[in-house]
Amino acid sequence: MKPYLSRLALGAMTIVAAVSLVAVSAPVARAQMSAMGLPIPTTIVITKPAPGQIFGNQKVVTLGVGTKKYKFVLNDGYVNTSSDRVRFPDIWQYVQTHSPNFVVQGVGADAFEKIEPGQEMTITGMFAPLDRTFEVVNAQLGKGALNPQKHY
Repeated sequence: MKPYLSRLALGAMTIVAAVSLVAVSAPVARAQMSAMGLPIPTTIVITKPAPGQIFGNQKVVTLGVGTKKYKFVLNDGYVNTSSDRVRFPDIWQYVQTHSPNFVVQGVGADAFEKIEPGQEMTITGMFAPLDRTFEVVNAQLGKGALNPQKHY
């Protein structure tokens, strides 16, 4: 009876050791973009929807400013670099599962309160992938002076 118990104890210790090794050495689940720590110069073009508007198949972006959440239709988005390392579809895929999609801060963060329904606004800023922060650099009504270098 004793050899059976020692085999059972040895088997249990082996299982515990294997589970501990896997738990310690298992890689942390990370999104594709989490390795990029530097802010990415990004421009988004949004429209404030009318009250009760049905979005259909339009992309809807939520922007968190302080404790408030704003919902807009995402007309366009692009990265303001000539590099193809990061493109706006990569950023959108990264943030679309979060609520809000972007955490907005910066000098022009209050510009979202001033948009009237139906108005289009172009926001230029720096996107930090580690915490989804969008630092507003410039916000202006309309399509804006900057045009995307590439359309996706």
